[in-house]
Amino acid sequence: MEPSDTAQDSWQTPERLAVVCVDPSSVLQGGSILGDKTRMPTLAAAHDRVLVRPAPSSAGTLGGLAGQRTYDTMQLLGHAAGGTKRPLFDVIFLETVGLGQSEVEIAQCVNVVLLCIPPGGGDALQGVKKGILEVTHVVAITKADGSLQAAAQSTAADYQGALQFRDGVEQSLQPPDSSSHENCAGGAPRRVILTSAETGQGLADLWQTLCHVRRQQLESGQWRQQERTQQEYWMWKSFHTLVQKHVMEQYQSTSTQEPQDEESPHKNTLVAPPPRVAAAQLLRQLLQSGIRSRDDNGNENPSQPP
Repeated sequence: MEPSDTAQDSWQTPERLAVVCVDPSSVLQGGSILGDKTRMPTLAAAHDRVLVRPAPSSAGTLGGLAGQRTYDTMQLLGHAAGGTKRPLFDVIFLETVGLGQSEVEIAQCVNVVLLCIPPGGGDALQGVKKGILEVTHVVAITKADGSLQAAAQSTAADYQGALQFRDGVEQSLQPPDSSSHENCAGGAPRRVILTSAETGQGLADLWQTLCHVRRQQLESGQWRQQERTQQEYWMWKSFHTLVQKHVMEQYQSTSTQEPQDEESPHKNTLVAPPPRVAAAQLLRQLLQSGIRSRDDNGNENPSQPP
């Protein structure tokens, strides 16, 4: 949600902070060990103005995100409380599991993306390959202390080069007459910052950089545009999920009512043809048999295709 005027300064020094931890859930049992919250005992227990809670169960979903439920959680925590203009929490962190080259759905849940990279994670080519960099605003190289200091500096140089390469490609793809030559950070060069939880190095600089990115997004209108894009994304994703569920229920209902003899024209429909052909046959079969919709009360409304 877009911050209100009364909450502008609270981002710099938040009075109420929420941390939503995406802890991978068991695919079989659905549970998780809540390891992230366990590692933050001071933050989780010592401050009554801080909320640390796990995200909804993410069993079976790519990247650990529970999709619509994670987005709904973020919206709820950022919603204005009791009719006031001030949100429930000034700043909300969504901490996720490790992401790879194609898991970028996190960008549909937040406004600012911070990518944390440990030193020695690969060469410069590995940095360019990471799809998550396309939606990253700031990169923090962690553990930049002790024996890992040199490795951290090398990793920072690799990722800075990768970001410069990506930003150059993005700008080259803009129309020549476009007045908006902006990357995901609102036009400013995306930064790579060395940090250390052990010594505290770079943490103040990192926070100031995140606040600067947010301020740029608000001034350019990118923050509001992100909100609209995210709402549309989750609307269509929910629509696809509901359609898929409805089609499967419809197929299971019709398949149990049909005779399963050897001459049945639907026998082995999902096995014999290639998957793409089988899917087209199934859809045509359902449309011909009529689609039953449900009203708001859950009652079926049978309708026939034109």
